[in-house]
Amino acid sequence: MGTELVGDAIYRRNAHRVSLHLDSKELTLRGELKLTIPLKEVRQAAAKDGQLTIAWKDEKISLLLGPQSASLAKKILNPPDLFQKLGVKAESAVSVVGLDDRTFVERLRQRAASVSEGKPQPKSDMIIVRVGNRAELDRLKTLRSTLKSNGMIWVLWRKGLKGPNDVKESDVMAAAKKHGLVDVKVASFSDELSALKLVVPTALREPAPRPTVKPAATRTSANSKKRQAPSRGKRPS
Repeated sequence: MGTELVGDAIYRRNAHRVSLHLDSKELTLRGELKLTIPLKEVRQAAAKDGQLTIAWKDEKISLLLGPQSASLAKKILNPPDLFQKLGVKAESAVSVVGLDDRTFVERLRQRAASVSEGKPQPKSDMIIVRVGNRAELDRLKTLRSTLKSNGMIWVLWRKGLKGPNDVKESDVMAAAKKHGLVDVKVASFSDELSALKLVVPTALREPAPRPTVKPAATRTSANSKKRQAPSRGKRPS
């Protein structure tokens, strides 16, 4: 959940090769320069000739990103909300498992076609599951069976815990592989929870049903409906 780019940064008159990660709250730079820019503090984000200039507080940085500069500027100034990042659509059937967040669920009900809590509904487009320890990752086996083949599972776990039974990103990735899923995105769900998006590998998905094509109705041309004159028999001689 987020945008990942690689480019050059000019910061305090020094040049750095960096990778960038943008989510709904901050722009993070890694590599030769480690820097976090909170989006709520950004005063300016302007792109020109492949260069993005960002100003926040009393700081300024230039990012050389080529044609991607303009789109990144728009995302910084207009970040998507949580539901857009999760991929919730008006027609989505969403199941929420193990997550005690009434505000989130009520807002989710306003965005999705249907929302079930506790027990996942069959053929879910999306399943959001909160796990508290590594043993709970075995839920993925059951959850996968209730997911549409082109659906997604978001696994949530608490940030920063390092106990022997606490969940880490590597644990979620290993459990996903064990139960026939692949991870495609890591994200910050909230200040307390990390999230990893899992999907069924493309090769294992059910083929999409072919649309039913009705045979075209046969239309008889008016010219083919010529009335034939009745045959006249010979007159008796």
